[in-house]
Amino acid sequence: MIDWITGKICEKEATRLVLENGGIAFSINIPLSTYEALGDIEDEEKIFIHLSFSHEKLELFGFKSLEERNFFRDLLIVQGIGPRTALRIISGTDFIEFKRAIANEDIETISFIKGISQKRASKLIFELKEKYAKEEFPDESLESNTIRALIGLGIPERKARELVRKVKAATLEDMIKEALKRL
Repeated sequence: MIDWITGKICEKEATRLVLENGGIAFSINIPLSTYEALGDIEDEEKIFIHLSFSHEKLELFGFKSLEERNFFRDLLIVQGIGPRTALRIISGTDFIEFKRAIANEDIETISFIKGISQKRASKLIFELKEKYAKEEFPDESLESNTIRALIGLGIPERKARELVRKVKAATLEDMIKEALKRL
């Protein structure tokens, strides 16, 4: 089993990374959150790995944090959720928000993710609720509150999430102002 790979970034795209280690280039599928946390080409990075074997094909899935990889593996436990769907879920939401939505049985939040129907959202809740019900979640993040505020201003949720990913500020008011400037 491969736990992580440390290597030099050779290529990076929104959903794929190539790391070179010891003369071997590893092609790794990644979520958007990992892409956004990566350094530049030629930088050294440590990526936590999940090795998947399906249809006689080996694939590597990589994550910048151990928590994100563990969340990916939680998703794979659910029948009907494969690595590609799990990666899409991670790319479409903050995993702490997702866990909170599971624990609160919030079908609307979960089914908003591209490719997740209400039926599949119900299945995810059924399969993972017990696991996340015992977790303590931090207070709503500044990003979550900003997204809610932007939605309240009439901006579609997907666009609001996209804007918030590009903005960094210390207060809710500053986050909203910066996001609105980018419209």
